[in-house]
This record gives sequence, C-alpha cells and structure tokens, in this order.
Amino acid sequence: MKSMRRLRIVLATSLVVTPSARCAGLAQSDSSSFSSSSSVPPIYTARFTSVPFEADLLQFVEKCESSISCAGVSIEPKGDIADGGRLYRHSFVGSYRTSKTYETRKKDFTYHRGEVRISPSGEEVIEVREDVTVAQAKDVCKSLLSDCVAFTYPVRSLTNLDRPPKVTFVSEVREFIPSMFDEWRTYVINDPAREGRIKVPDQLRYDRRVAANPYRTCCKGEDIPPMEEVVKVDTLERISCDISREEFFLKYELPRRPVMLVGCEKDWPAAKEQKWLPKTLATRFSNDTGVWRARVGWGEDMEYDEDYNHNVRWQQIAERMRSGEPYYLFDKLFNPEAKMIEDEYEDPKPVQGGDLYEKLSYFDGPLKWFNVGPGGTGTQSHLDPYSTDAWNTLLQGHKWWVIYPEGFVDESKLECEPSCSVEVPLTPHWYSSVGVNAARSEYVVGGYGRHVLQEAGETIYIPAGLIHAVYSYDEVVAITKNYASAANLDEIWMETVTSGDRDKWRSMYYHTLNRAQRRRVRQSPYWPPGQWEEDKSVPDCDNDEDADSTDFPMREYDPKWAPQIGDLVEVEYSFAGDDVSHWAMARVLTVQDSAADVEFLDNKPNDGKDYQFEFLRALPKEGDVVEAQSGGNSIEWYKATVVKAYLNATWDVHYAHGDMDFGLTRVSLREHFPFSKGEMVQMLRRKDGQEYWVDSTISDISSTADAKEGVTVKHFDGKEVEDVPSKLLRRVRWYFEIDEDVVVSTVSDYGEDSFYKGRVTNVRKNGRYDIFFDDGDSDSCVSWRALRFPWAMEDGWDEE
Repeated sequence: MKSMRRLRIVLATSLVVTPSARCAGLAQSDSSSFSSSSSVPPIYTARFTSVPFEADLLQFVEKCESSISCAGVSIEPKGDIADGGRLYRHSFVGSYRTSKTYETRKKDFTYHRGEVRISPSGEEVIEVREDVTVAQAKDVCKSLLSDCVAFTYPVRSLTNLDRPPKVTFVSEVREFIPSMFDEWRTYVINDPAREGRIKVPDQLRYDRRVAANPYRTCCKGEDIPPMEEVVKVDTLERISCDISREEFFLKYELPRRPVMLVGCEKDWPAAKEQKWLPKTLATRFSNDTGVWRARVGWGEDMEYDEDYNHNVRWQQIAERMRSGEPYYLFDKLFNPEAKMIEDEYEDPKPVQGGDLYEKLSYFDGPLKWFNVGPGGTGTQSHLDPYSTDAWNTLLQGHKWWVIYPEGFVDESKLECEPSCSVEVPLTPHWYSSVGVNAARSEYVVGGYGRHVLQEAGETIYIPAGLIHAVYSYDEVVAITKNYASAANLDEIWMETVTSGDRDKWRSMYYHTLNRAQRRRVRQSPYWPPGQWEEDKSVPDCDNDEDADSTDFPMREYDPKWAPQIGDLVEVEYSFAGDDVSHWAMARVLTVQDSAADVEFLDNKPNDGKDYQFEFLRALPKEGDVVEAQSGGNSIEWYKATVVKAYLNATWDVHYAHGDMDFGLTRVSLREHFPFSKGEMVQMLRRKDGQEYWVDSTISDISSTADAKEGVTVKHFDGKEVEDVPSKLLRRVRWYFEIDEDVVVSTVSDYGEDSFYKGRVTNVRKNGRYDIFFDDGDSDSCVSWRALRFPWAMEDGWDEE
C-alpha cells in the first residue's frame, strides 16, 4: 500500500504519439484554427460522447477498433497529436465529427443495447425478416438495402438458435430506447452517406458500461430448447477417429479448430462391456469410500447448488443414481478404488503422445475427469486450466455445448449477475438465459458463439483459449482430459515457468521439447526461467463489494442498540474450520441480556445457539433512509426512504427524486451515507424535455450533504453547478480498463487525504484492480471505490 505523504496532483494530458500512417484516419489540422472555428460541433459536451480519457492515442484507437460499441475517437478541440489532449469515444459519430476524429475502419456497424422504436405509421420500416443471422443481417443492411441505416431485433427465442426471432430493417432512426435487461439489440451503420437519417444522435450516446459488458447475464429462466433445435444449428465438422496424429495436429491443433471425432471409444472395455452404465457403476465401489468429487446438494429441504464437495462417500452418489436426486460426479480418479476406471479407456489415437505436460509433476492433480450425471446438470461457461487443449468422449446421453469465439477470453462477462438472477443460479438457469443467445451475440468483432450437440460415441476437441459450457440433456457418462499441445507452445511454456517450480521447467526443457521447440522458448519473454523460480505471483484478494449483498451493511454495530422480538436482522456466522465470515438474514424470536435467539430466513438450519448482539446488524424499518437500486439495476444507487418493510425480507421504497419501487430484496438495499468531497457521482440533468445522467464529481460540500443548499458538483467537462440537492445525485459502480490513467485514494474508499496518479495494469475477475503508480510504486487488489478518473481530480488536492 502506498505510504502516507504530502502530494499535490497536477494532471496533465500526455499523448506520446508520433503522427504516422498508423493514424492516417485521424485528420491533421492546426489546433489554434480548429479551436477558434465557430462551426466546430461541441464534442466536448456532446451527450453521446464518452467521458474524457488521458491515454496513448494508438492504444485508444486499437481498443475502439476491437469494441463492437465504439464508432470512433476524437481529440479534444484544443489538443493535438504532438502535444496531447483528452480523448473521447463515440458510439455514433455522424454530424459531430471534426477534423480531429478517427472513425472506425474495421466495423461496418456499431452495437447499441436497446430498441429502435418504430413510429405509428411504420413508414421507416424497409422489411422484417426471420431467416437471417446477425452477421447476415449486416450484409443485408449494408449491401442489399441501399437506404438501410440500422436493424433492430428482440433477442431471446427457444427456436432457431443461430438467429434472432425477427430482424427489422429501418431507413431512419427516429427514437432509440435503451434496454435495461437486454431484451432488444440494435446495430447502426457506420456510413457517412447514410448517417443523416439518424435523427436522434444524442440518444446513441456512448455508455462505458455497455462497452465493458455489452450483454446482460440475468440467469432466471429454466426453459431449455428442445434437443432438435441444437441439432439444426450444429455445424461442427465430424471426422473419423482413425485420423493420424500428424494429420490431426496439422489440420486441427495447429489452426486451433474445434472438431468432433467419431468412434474413438469403440475398442474401450468401458464401451464394449458397458462397465460405465450408472446402474453398473452404483455397485462397483465400496459404499464408505469417501474421496469422490461431486455435487450432491444438502438434503431434500435444501436447494441444490453447484459447489463441489471433494469428500463425498460413494454411498451418497449411488443412492442418487438410483433415486434420481440431483448429483454430478466430476472426479479426477485419485481414489485407489477408482483406478480401475483408467484401465477401461485410453486417450484417443489422434492425441496420443501429444501432451507436453505428461512428464511433469502435477499442477493440481491429473488433468483428467470422470463424469456421470443426470439430465439438467452440467457446467457454466469457463476456460480450461493451464492453457490446455481438451478432449471429451461421451459414452451415454447427449450434451449441448456452447463454444465462444477465439479472442473472447473474459469469463466474467458471462457470469450470472446477482442483481437480476435467481438466488442460486444453476446450469439450466445460465443456459436458458445466457447460453441460448450465444450465436445471436457478437463477442469480438465478427465473432459469434456456436451450438454443438454431442451424442454417444462422439469425442469433442476444444483448443485452449475457447470459453465453453456444457449441459446434459439426459443421463450422461463421459471421460475428459486436458493436455498441453505443442501447437500452443508459447502459452504452455509460460504456464510451466511461472508455476515457480524449477523441476517443471527443467523436465519440460530437457526431457520433452525437441531442438526446434527449445530454440523457440529461448526466444520467449520467459527465458531465462530462473527468475520465476520463486513464486512471485500477486496474492489473491477478496471479491469487491459488489460480489455479495452482505457487503452492503445497513448499520454499523452500535453498543447501545438492542434488537426487538420480531425484528429482521442479519447474523454473522462462520462454518467450522472456515476463517471467512458469512451473513444470513433472520428474524428475532427471543431476546435475553445481550443475546438473541433467531430464526433464519434462507434455509440455513438453526444451530440452537443464541447470538450476541455484536454479531447482529439491523435491517431497515419503515421510515429509514437507505440507498436502493431502482428496478434492481446492479450498478446505480439512489437515495430512498423505506415506506414498507415486510416479514419476508422485502421492502417498498420511495425515491428522493419521486419514483417508487416495490418488493426490493436485500441485494438492492444498503445504508445511505453522506456524499464526500472528491467522490464521483452522476447528476440528473434535464434538457429539451429529456432527462440524462452526467458523470460528475463532488467539488465542494456543506456541513451536511443533505442540507437545503446541497453540494457543488463539477461535470467531466469542467462545468460546475452549485446547490445541487441529493435527490438529483446517484452513486454508480464505476469501471476502469487496463492501461487507463487513474488517481488513487490511499486512506479509505472515500478519503480525501492522499491521492496518487497511476495506471491500471490488471483487472481481476473479482472486480479489483492492480495499479502501477507514476513514481514506480505499485499496489494490488485495489477496490474501485478508491479510484478516481483524472478529470475528477484535475484541480489538484492538498493533504491537510
């Protein structure tokens, strides 16, 4: 952590860029004549632009080109390439282009999350089609319909999984309505000749949250499309398992092409003698064997979850095989009894001898798994470990695979959002809500997901780096293995060296790699490998505050507070041998001295003990002032007053800006605390009859944030507004990107004492950030609450 010291920050933009052919799309002009021209559109304050960034121009352009929602980049009016200037992203350029605007060269269309609202006359509709994929719709709009400027479509359907239910092509965009829960999507053409028919460019404003995560992942449905629908769109190539190792390597491993092998298991004892049928397996192992890895739920009155238990007795699994209760066996065959399974199969011939990890000590046990489970089970989206390729042979049943395109590697963008998902999202919830739309969604420019239906007797090959998920339509039996392919040597060598295990890299280098491969790894960034022999990995850290609703406490512990019978509270507890605290909602039954007996509301079994008041915290009552998420939106918090608190732990609230919300759950409420100087917020503004939220910061504050005179707010463009009441402000979960300049508070989430300039070097899956500071220091696991955009601090701050 940064040490405390006196510092005044003077923010200065610095574009270290040399004009070159790489920026040929960015027009050059004299900055003085540019800034004085009265005809220049006001990109500095235009609503559709992003907030300003200070960044390297070339990197900024490259990020824009790789984003489906970015149409261009502009330098501020007074900036130029040589001397620098703040940068803006556009989701639509149109009439706002200037001589300092770079427009995308790689995308004919830009994505917007929402719907083009059709006028009552419908005269702007060119045609509606139900037979085109998203990629085909782009071709139709660009090449076949000369007056097409956009197409819009509803997303979800359980039929025709490779295309939207219908696509509406329009000649004008007169109104665009954002879609909070991703029910509608729209693509707008990037063509200057047609842009005049976009009548509402201000409604196509750049939204950094949509850019960071284009698609919502609300896992709450359970309906699964019929198996036949997956078969209809399955275009994965099928080949014989008799293909040679050399041919398979050249045609599939080297170009990183998924493929389905047929007949690999035909000579296995497991298949010929049917030894792996669940009814046979149930009696093959001792009932008291207790080292199996499986999901088995927690009893008939408890909700089944998808956490693995690594010490399941075989009796528990066998009983579920017979009864049909939920279970999912996914075991590495460590158990000595389970070793007989290894004698009943062999690696498919096309991959035999291709594992560079074969002679190494284990990373995390053997990278092979035996899988048995009923229909409705599976695994949500994930990347396979240690940069490995994988094969999976199915001996019984049917599996629905969702495979994401190459280049899309951020698993977090596919995780179920807690604010709009069921309490415990299972694989069917994910498939029904997220997986079903994979082929209708563009995850990298020009890259879409695909659906594959695997049948018994088929072996699927998945190259490293492809995110995938799998769902069992019926009872399945499978064996799978991960292996290190020489086609992925650079990543495999990196994994081996950075493991910190000297024996691993020496074994691979001296006993596995051939001469050409050794020469290649010596030219890699991970040579010489000795510098990684000590484990220098960044330590793990807790999830950020958004990960768990219980990270939003309603009250700090007050020694003078005592709960009353019937009160709703949260109880802090921990499992035996677990150092991590958990919180559960409960109702107070009795109170005696400084302890309370409670009844839990979330199926946690009562343990018969009383809880001291210090392990309880109050939940809101009627009249309490809180912050709430309007409509369950997971990133926006508004001041509100509780008007009704229900015994089922839901609340009705009245927002300070006038709206109401009903039946909010615990995840959508937290304690309201005063705004503080330097805090980034959004302010509600009204213009021309429309409302929109402006990225801002609190620049000055009265003695209390709720005083009548309000606070002083500075917008990202430098404009200040005084006497802003708190009802016009909302808190937002801010997101930052790798290589983005930031200012870091080192005192507390909302401290004002010490601030340091730095740059984001890593965005962790748990929502925290690693920072490299301008003075050469670094920090890891930093919460977003401690970060500021430079524009929010450009006046500088002095430590008192």
